Amino acid sequence: MSLIQELDHLKIPVEDIKLATDNFSDGNFIGQGGFGSVYKGQLPVSASASATATRSTRPSTTVAVKRLDVKGGQGQNEFLMEIFMLSSYKHENLVTLVGFCEEGDEKIIVYEHEGRGSLDKYLATDHLTWVQRLLICLGAARGLNYLHTGVGEGHRVLHRDIKSSNVLLDENWEAKISDFGLSKIGPTNQEFTFLVTNAAGTFGYVDPLYVSTGVLTKESDVYSFGVILFEVLCGRLAMIGKYDDERRFLSHLAQLRYEEGKLDEIIFPGILKQIKPDSLRVFSRIANQCLKIDRKQRPTMAMVIEQLQTSLEFQIGCRKIVRIGLWGSSTGGSPWSLQLDSNQKLRKITIDHEDWLYSIGFTTQDFSGTLDSSQRHGGSGGPSGGRISEVNFDVDEEITEMQGTVGKTTGRYANYIVISSLCFKTTKKTCGPFGKETGTRFSVPWDEGTFAGLYGRAGFYLDGLGCYLKATI
Repeated sequence: MSLIQELDHLKIPVEDIKLATDNFSDGNFIGQGGFGSVYKGQLPVSASASATATRSTRPSTTVAVKRLDVKGGQGQNEFLMEIFMLSSYKHENLVTLVGFCEEGDEKIIVYEHEGRGSLDKYLATDHLTWVQRLLICLGAARGLNYLHTGVGEGHRVLHRDIKSSNVLLDENWEAKISDFGLSKIGPTNQEFTFLVTNAAGTFGYVDPLYVSTGVLTKESDVYSFGVILFEVLCGRLAMIGKYDDERRFLSHLAQLRYEEGKLDEIIFPGILKQIKPDSLRVFSRIANQCLKIDRKQRPTMAMVIEQLQTSLEFQIGCRKIVRIGLWGSSTGGSPWSLQLDSNQKLRKITIDHEDWLYSIGFTTQDFSGTLDSSQRHGGSGGPSGGRISEVNFDVDEEITEMQGTVGKTTGRYANYIVISSLCFKTTKKTCGPFGKETGTRFSVPWDEGTFAGLYGRAGFYLDGLGCYLKATI
C-alpha cells in the first residue's frame, strides 16, 4: 500500500480548500515560502462530525493552507516527506497537520493556523520582551530535541531547514517548528548520526561543515538553531544582503563580538536594558557553542534546553544552581557528576595525570565530619603509570576559579579530545597546573555565587569537565 493510500483519511477535497480560502484569494494570502504560497482559511469540519449542519452553518476551523508551486522546486518526495513527518510525529512544539490534497496539478498541505505568524516578523520589534523571547526559544528547542531524540527507537529526524521563518507562534506565543519538506530520517545507534546528501537549507543558517562535506548530522540542526538564538538576541535576520562587511552574516558577526566581549554592541536595543547579566552570559555562551565549527564541540539540544532554562531562571530571579561548561569532549566516555549538597564541603581532589588527565576523584565531608570518597572518574584502562596528585582544602576554603587546557592524546590511542591540564584557584592558594598545558585554554572565574561541584565525561581519560555554581540571586 502506498503512503498516500495509508493517509487516505487525511485527504481534503480541493473544492473544500478553495471554499475555505475563497479560491486562494489575495485577501487570504498570508505569506510566500520557498516552495509556494500560504493562505489563511476557514475549513468546515468533517460532515461526519456535523451531519445535521448545512455547509453554510457547519462549524469551521482556522487553517493555514500551503499551496505548493510544483515549478518552484518542491517535488513529490518533499511533499510526501512533510505529510509523513507531520502525520507520524506529534509534539506541542511542532505544527499540527490537518490534512492534504493531491488532485491533478494541485499539491496542498493544510495545517492548524498559528495566529501570530512566524518568529522572523518579530525579531526587530518591541512586541516581545526578553522573557518572551527566552520562552519562544525554549519551546522551539523542545520541538527540535523531540525530533532528535523522541520520535521513536532507533531513529531520529534531521530537520535540515531550521530558521526563524520556520518557527511559528500561536496566539499564546508558543513556538511551533514547521516546514519538514527537506527533513531526513537517520539512525541513532551510533555516536554521530550522519547522512551524506546534497546540501540543502537556507543561506545564513546552514551548517558550513555540512556545505563543505555534504555530511548531515543532528549537529547541523544545532548550528542553525544557534543562528536563531542570536537572531532573537540581536533583533535581526541571519543575513542582510545590503552589507558587504562583517555585518552581512550574523553567525560570523556574533562570534566576533562574543569573543571580543562586545555583544552589547549588537544586542537589539529594545531588550538591551531588560536583560540581566547572568541571563545574557548563559544565553550567549550556549548560542556561541552551537556555532562551533567542530561539530563535536556543539551541544545537544537537551543541553541547549538546560542552558536556556538556566538563562530564564536567572532573568526571573529563581536560579540556584547553574552548570558552567562543558570543556573538552561532550561525547567521549560516560557522564559523571559531583554536586555538593548544602551540608557538604569538598575536602580533597585526587588527580591521575601525565601529559593529560587520566582520572579525577573527590572526597567530601558533611557537617557531622563524615568523610566520603567518590569513585574515580576516568582511568578505565588502568593506572596511567604517571603521577597521582592530591589537592586538600580547608573547611573554610572555597574554589574561586578553574583553569585548564583541552588537548588531544598521542601515541597508541591518538587524537582523543581530553582535558590536558587543570588548575584550581581558591580563597587561599593556587593548585596546579596538573598535566601538560597544551591545546586550547579555558578559564572559569566567578564573581558572584559559590562553587557547588563538578561534572563531566570520562572513560580511559578525563574527556570533559564543567562545574556547578550556586548563584547569588
